[in-house]
Amino acid sequence: MKKILLLSLLLILSAQTINALENTTCKTCHPKIYREYQHSIHANSSIYKDSLHKAIWDRHPDKKKNNYKCAKCHTPSDHDLISGKSKLTDNPIQQTEPISCQACHQIESIEKHAKANKNIFTHKKKYFFSADTKKKGQKVLFKEEKSFFGLLTKTSGSPYHDIDYSNENYYNGESCMGCHAHKQGGNGFTICNLEVKQGNSKETCISCHMPKQPGTFVNLKNTQTHAFHGTSIRNGAPMHLSRSIELNLKTLDKGFTVSIHNKATHALFVHPLRLGQLRVSIERDGKRIALKPISFHRVIGKAGKPTMPWLADTVLRDTTIKADEKRTLQLDTPLHKGDTVVIELGYYIANPKIAAKLGIKDTRLTEFTRLAKKRIVIE
Repeated sequence: MKKILLLSLLLILSAQTINALENTTCKTCHPKIYREYQHSIHANSSIYKDSLHKAIWDRHPDKKKNNYKCAKCHTPSDHDLISGKSKLTDNPIQQTEPISCQACHQIESIEKHAKANKNIFTHKKKYFFSADTKKKGQKVLFKEEKSFFGLLTKTSGSPYHDIDYSNENYYNGESCMGCHAHKQGGNGFTICNLEVKQGNSKETCISCHMPKQPGTFVNLKNTQTHAFHGTSIRNGAPMHLSRSIELNLKTLDKGFTVSIHNKATHALFVHPLRLGQLRVSIERDGKRIALKPISFHRVIGKAGKPTMPWLADTVLRDTTIKADEKRTLQLDTPLHKGDTVVIELGYYIANPKIAAKLGIKDTRLTEFTRLAKKRIVIE
């Protein structure tokens, strides 16, 4: 009898785990998007998948009390953790889908706050928001119509969920601003602020970070294209973002200038652990001359010294590039006719020096990721 009861309990727990994994149903009809999602930052945002986030959490004073306060953005799909019914644990949700498909597609609106914005989710079950310019304003609800005395059945919409294409937040990128706008520490100091200025720009978070890709978004019909769901600052150079960076060079009598135009709607390299870098090299007579890199970062601290984010109360240094800013930098190295100047702008997810102090061994975090590159021949 004890064995039967134990087996029944295991089956119940197993069923609960499966039900808790919200993406289980999604991948059936959206296999391409689901495969992309596996490599995205949303699928790897928990402390069990993100070594940088874990390194910070391991040093946070709240860890001793297991008082994890980052769940609303890093693991919103762990509903028991969000509600306070459980503490942070290494469960299947944390490992598989800390930010599930539903977590993003059920954001109805964004509540603005000085400390951090808040996602407001719809209370309607199986009701998702999405963007499609051809269907904008429509609400596709599942319907089942019978005809010929009930012998024939015609269905429309998805049998798994309703789709609302009328939410403007999914067209202007505002749906991302619940988590990606800004963050203040406990003392009211702003740790990070993207300073997003979307305004009347044609570009949004979605148009740049989720560009249209070949392949249908659902296997029930061929839609030809889908919005890319694999965006991550870890999975190689995000070359589709290069269109937001314009690099130019101007020769001088004693050297030259390099100009950077950030055409993105947000500032670059604002995270206090990020390190942006401009790399310039000169190809001359079969040799490569590498000039000293120029760094862009935001250093925060206290009493004149860099500190962990929760201790910081002041900005010690800020060379980040603002939205739509044109930054001109002068280099004193003379150029010769026939030189090829190679200009690269990129970043490190974690400043290598800080990563070393935090004991981070994930080399993906300390590799240079190129945002934009330009080769210019001097005539």
